[in-house]
Amino acid sequence: MDYFVIRSKTKAEELCKEIMRKSLPFKVAIQEVFPIRSIASNDYYWGIVITPIADITGQSPDEVHEAYKRKFNFKQELRYNKRTRKMEWYIGTASTTGLDEREIWDYIMKVRADAELELHIIIMMPNETFIKELNFDHDRIETKKV
Repeated sequence: MDYFVIRSKTKAEELCKEIMRKSLPFKVAIQEVFPIRSIASNDYYWGIVITPIADITGQSPDEVHEAYKRKFNFKQELRYNKRTRKMEWYIGTASTTGLDEREIWDYIMKVRADAELELHIIIMMPNETFIKELNFDHDRIETKKV
């Protein structure tokens, strides 16, 4: 079995040529590779998302995190138990530590939406800023008089 990690158009073209040389039928599996969870996304999650929710609910940030893990990171899957040599159901919450960058942002968006719907908390995205009133002075282009 051949495995490829494609990081450029040249490698993608090489893979296409390799596929054309194979005799039919054969299997192909494509899996996207995403970067691991960044420190910036982790800081945003704990500092900007979880902390205001904890402040309003009166719970600790860890309690809020555990509650959202149960709500949005609940897993059930079959796992092989080496001791009993049988497949067994695992039901519970999974850690958010293993989530990649795309998965953690999906999770964060679920938490933000839930906070807005259930607690009426508006949590800003990292690229948003709060402006009290509509003031467009910051968008005005300065022109110099000659």
